[in-house]
Amino acid sequence: MNRKKNRTTVMDKRKTRMFKAATLLLVFVFFVLMEVILRISGYGSDYPLFIPVENDTLLVQMNPKIAKKYFGDGENATVGFQEWLQKNKDSDRFRVFVLGASTAVGYPYKKNGSFHRWLQYALNTTFPDKKIEIINLSLTAVNSYTLLDFTKQLVDYEPDALLIYAGHNEYYGALGVGASNSMIRNPRWVNMALQMKSLRLVQLVESGIAAVVHISGPDREKRTTLMEKMVADRKIPYGSKKYQQGIQQFNYNFEKIAEHTQNWGIPVFVSTLVSNEKGLKPFVGIDENPKTSADHYFDLANQALGKGDLVGAKNNFVLAKEYDQLRFRAPKAINDGIKELSRTYSHIFLVDTKSKFESLSDDGIIGNSFLWEHVHPNLEGYSLLAHSFYEVILDSDLLGTAHGPVLSWSALKQQMPITKVDEAAGMYEILQLKEGWPFYEPMPEIRKDSLSVAERLGGKWAVNLIGWDEAMQTLYGHYQREGKVEMGLKVAEGLTLEYPHEARFRIESALLALRLKKMEKAAHHFKKALELDPSRENSKKIAVTLVEAEAYKASLPYLEYAMEKSNGDNQLRGIYGAVKRIVKDGATDSVALAESYILLRKRTKAVEVLKNILDKDPDNGKALLLLENIN
Repeated sequence: MNRKKNRTTVMDKRKTRMFKAATLLLVFVFFVLMEVILRISGYGSDYPLFIPVENDTLLVQMNPKIAKKYFGDGENATVGFQEWLQKNKDSDRFRVFVLGASTAVGYPYKKNGSFHRWLQYALNTTFPDKKIEIINLSLTAVNSYTLLDFTKQLVDYEPDALLIYAGHNEYYGALGVGASNSMIRNPRWVNMALQMKSLRLVQLVESGIAAVVHISGPDREKRTTLMEKMVADRKIPYGSKKYQQGIQQFNYNFEKIAEHTQNWGIPVFVSTLVSNEKGLKPFVGIDENPKTSADHYFDLANQALGKGDLVGAKNNFVLAKEYDQLRFRAPKAINDGIKELSRTYSHIFLVDTKSKFESLSDDGIIGNSFLWEHVHPNLEGYSLLAHSFYEVILDSDLLGTAHGPVLSWSALKQQMPITKVDEAAGMYEILQLKEGWPFYEPMPEIRKDSLSVAERLGGKWAVNLIGWDEAMQTLYGHYQREGKVEMGLKVAEGLTLEYPHEARFRIESALLALRLKKMEKAAHHFKKALELDPSRENSKKIAVTLVEAEAYKASLPYLEYAMEKSNGDNQLRGIYGAVKRIVKDGATDSVALAESYILLRKRTKAVEVLKNILDKDPDNGKALLLLENIN
């Protein structure tokens, strides 16, 4: 009887297990079918880092929707640069990717205000013979989770170097420990969850949750900044559990970035972070205990500064930043982690931007001279950030021997083609930011009648009344009417940075450089224009332009190239022969030289040569006849 009962019990347990397994299998099959149906119907995205450029299958750009992978809610997802690059890189191209957040994007500036554009210009100048491209993949309000995820996908695009400026957003950036879209606090699990984001079911559930939150959540003012939207925990005390989690999150993700790039043999240049210590009162600094009060340390720092105690002032300003509970500024531990990585991994190069800023700041303490507010540089600061990377890249010898001038910081600032429009737009952008939380600084009154053309254009661009292209076109036209060729050249060269794949802006820059007698600059732009458009028409246009500007030696390679591309162009042959004669016999007066000038319609030069001949030989029949024909 007991045996029969035991046999029945065993059978019941087996049936129960089989039923549970079948149920799990059915659930699994259901989810798989749902995933398949969603994919077939075209729902969702795989979140590729790069997508093809429209109407050009050879070029790709950063996916403008990639940020949705990290923000979930499309309202907060940001869009960075969409700079084009070849899907299959040329063997002679040096490709650099930039990773970071709003400072790496260039906020509050757009386009050429970003540090990577300053760096692009500096490297182009120092290595004019190389094809260097710097592709900025930075996004506002992201942190090390996004950087690690991007890094995993970069190897397929053959980077020669990676530049990183990041660390301020570990608390309030997307998925950060104090952010409004924070998930779990363990970096390993967060990264696993990100990998699952490509599943359409996960995207469907996420969209449903976002819709519910949007309907039931409190209405926010339309002008609420992204800064405010991303912050969930406005008080993260120094040394607290959440404070430590932010540092651990950064260290874990950057360690993974270091491991991946080491395995792939990609050099990485990582910068230390700069924060406004002297010129910014702590955001949340009140605490009953003076030892943990950021305001207390800020007051002590100013007292020490007033007494000339720079060491005491520096130490207390740093403590004020560390104890500020609204964690928009990276703690010192983040910079310590960056330095430790560079010591641990030989392929990681330290760019100590913080030390550079301190060495050039009043009293050796970073303040408002380089920064607009807590972390974002002004143009002076961005130029210095770029130059810090530039110096370390030069020292690394990755690009080999320089065939152009090595730029000092002051030379870079003087030569960089950034306009007053860019400068004004950045200023207006930051004034709008500071109107809201956590600054609450009223917008100063601006008298429109006192503004220059560039400042008015910058204001319109800042509030999206016009685009950058329209602003540049209007500014360029203004400089042309005013006869300001030098300023026009800055606009044209700025367009070469924004549109590095278009030859027309190179040619325009070269023409303006010729007018200013800047022959090396003109030759550089013409050379790049031919690389971009190696057609016979383009080479002939460049050659003829150089001949007209009497840059005969510089025109020869373009003439030779155009002749190779043409089938018996007699006009080109005639021009080429004349130019070759001038280059060869330019210092010797001869009738043949005069004839060459006549062929090129340089009659004044021809007359000058003939008169020199007749001064020495008044009875020279050929010279007399030729001069008579000219007259």
